Amino acid sequence: MRKIPRVSFVIPTLNASSILPRCLKTIREQNYPQKKVEIIIADGGSTDNTLEIAKKYGALTINNPKILHEPGKSLASRIAKGELIFYTDADNILAHKDWLNLMVKPYLENPDILGFLPQTEPPPDSSSLNRYLGYLFTDPFSWFVYGNSANPKDYDKVFKPLKETRDYKIYKFDIHNHPLFGLSQGVGTSSKFKRDEIGESDDLLAGIKLIKEGGIIAYVPKAGVYHYHVNGLSDFLRKYRWRIRNNLTQKIKGMGFINREKFLNSTRRVKSYLFIPYSLTLFFPLIDAVRLSIKYKDSVMLWHFIISIFLAILIFYEALLTLFFRKEPAKVYG
Repeated sequence: MRKIPRVSFVIPTLNASSILPRCLKTIREQNYPQKKVEIIIADGGSTDNTLEIAKKYGALTINNPKILHEPGKSLASRIAKGELIFYTDADNILAHKDWLNLMVKPYLENPDILGFLPQTEPPPDSSSLNRYLGYLFTDPFSWFVYGNSANPKDYDKVFKPLKETRDYKIYKFDIHNHPLFGLSQGVGTSSKFKRDEIGESDDLLAGIKLIKEGGIIAYVPKAGVYHYHVNGLSDFLRKYRWRIRNNLTQKIKGMGFINREKFLNSTRRVKSYLFIPYSLTLFFPLIDAVRLSIKYKDSVMLWHFIISIFLAILIFYEALLTLFFRKEPAKVYG
């Protein structure tokens, strides 16, 4: 077996002092030689003590002049020294101390693997809305468009693995029928893969680029990542309004669904236009909310009914504002 590789975690930050310590702590507590663990913080100009926290945990900090998360990850990846690079966010927590060993194992046994996919899990101590998004693995719009290709737990309903072991599954996806796979939330790549060009400013476009280049991906279901995505409904609405607005105004080059749409097959493209009618029927989101509650055995999935409706209204509202009044994007969401 090959020697265990040097790994790099790249983490974009902007005033992340309230959430960064627990992220870095779980990295430094890994049952993995810490001399082979590099942490690079790409900071967008924090005015709190984010940089002091990074220094405390032995992280290298670099300036991210573009401020936004994905360009920061791309910038950090260019100087990373690890054989494997894990694209992490400050609101991520590695679920256990063997996370790195589990993620590295498929690489040791299959050195041609280009991508490494952990399983996002709902943090047990977070809000019910955040736990709903954790189970769903994404937002209601992407879930509606991608179906069983949205969550790696359901991949085997759509895709046949090239190889399956007790600890991981290996896939090679077709660009015309790709899953929802982005370089974020602890997803890793071999250093051979470069995010440049279409993957510079968007994590999902970076994932599409890896699939387009024929990359083999290992899914590691036991390597859980807790994602503290939103604190509640108001936080969700604020964050997703920013995303929708910047998608529509397109002042941030290479970011968002509009740039990814050309990679959708015809079925998914049609479904993307049907999301608003689907949500505003009220009936179908309610049926799906009940179905998801049964599937995951958790009543937090009833949020699907409310969030689908709110998200559809946000998309419609922001589209009208952009069409008739606004030509500028929202300010950077911090």
